[in-house]
Amino acid sequence: MKRLLTHLGLRFFLLFSCIFLSSFFISLSAQEFVKGGANGFEWRLIGRVFFDGGYFFNDTTDLGSSFQVNDIRLGTQIRFLEHWEAKIELGYGDSKISMKDIFLTYKFGEQAVRVGYQYEPFGNSRKLGVGYSYNHQWFNFMGGIYSDGDVQKSKSLDQGYSLAAKLIGRPLLKDKKLVHLSVAPRFSSGQETITFNAGIPTDLLTKDDNSYVEAKVDQVINQWKLDLEMILLYNKWYFQGQYFLAHLNRFQAGNYNGKGWYGQIGYMILGAKHNYNAATGMIVNPAPKSLEVLCRYNMIDLNDAGIRGGRLTDISLGMNYFINKYVAAKINYTHMMVGNSSPKGGDDFDLIQARLQFSF
Repeated sequence: MKRLLTHLGLRFFLLFSCIFLSSFFISLSAQEFVKGGANGFEWRLIGRVFFDGGYFFNDTTDLGSSFQVNDIRLGTQIRFLEHWEAKIELGYGDSKISMKDIFLTYKFGEQAVRVGYQYEPFGNSRKLGVGYSYNHQWFNFMGGIYSDGDVQKSKSLDQGYSLAAKLIGRPLLKDKKLVHLSVAPRFSSGQETITFNAGIPTDLLTKDDNSYVEAKVDQVINQWKLDLEMILLYNKWYFQGQYFLAHLNRFQAGNYNGKGWYGQIGYMILGAKHNYNAATGMIVNPAPKSLEVLCRYNMIDLNDAGIRGGRLTDISLGMNYFINKYVAAKINYTHMMVGNSSPKGGDDFDLIQARLQFSF
């Protein structure tokens, strides 16, 4: 045990030495929009890169340790002709290049129409489609119609479609005080077989290696999803919780329900407050030199209708330090609890991981 702690401590000493030395030598600065040419044309370069390291222990599969460069992204944002915007961003991760945001937006007042490869107003998956949004001080509405296929893997003519929407209300919005409530429904049709999977909250494993719960559901007629979210801010305290339900109607077999939820609480040790972006309805990075601590509990249950997809639970303790506007250092400890119905078998294990994040 003593040798393990010494080995672990040495690895993280070296990692954080690299993190803080790197922060001193990064000389690039994020670009503001640069004007060029007529018709109000302006652009800026955007990108990010994650330097990750972690150590797994107490696991039966002996995953060991890993140090990686993850989620490299580079792109540009463009504004022109007063009402028009465009974004093109590519990423490299999991040993392949992939599309991220590629869309064109037309804004008029508090409203916007967006066409292209973009986030659905539900969950965190990107789809090709058309979306509409209305942003107000007290609420946001987002909705659209999208292809339900993976445009990066297949050119099938029968990809199905999805209808997704999200409504965010802010009954309280003041400096250092916020109540954010949202509901997001989604309907999709066209896929007879749907697979759900999830894993450890880490980027150190490939998607195939990180499938700790997986449910393959066939005979699907259509799918309904529901996402409920709450965000609370009070002075230096922060709370966020989310509940997710997927209901699949099936031809002959029993209907299937997969569900999950998480709750996390944070406190700002250094810094005045957490920042909130009303246009996107998301918590964003606080001011430089801010230090926060967080605790998160997460549960996913894919066991239903005779399908043993598995149950996965984890609890994490973390600390984030925002060195400056562009660089952040993060570390967290996670205890995983994998149910016996998991494809990999039941197992409880631990993970310590750290990240240097550079974004502009």
